[in-house]
Amino acid sequence: MSKHKKIKPIKRLEPTQEEKYQQEILELKSQLHKAELDRDILKALATLTKNSPKHSPRK
Repeated sequence: MSKHKKIKPIKRLEPTQEEKYQQEILELKSQLHKAELDRDILKALATLTKNSPKHSPRK
């Protein structure tokens, strides 16, 4: 008598789980892009504030 090993089937994501996973990736990429834009704006603002004179004449 020889014992046969049972081969476990490979678990694959169900389409709904895969869609949720893809949607989460897209949302995270969107959040990352927004954070990068915010960072760039803050860097530019800091540079402008640093380079501007403290008391600018208005006349």
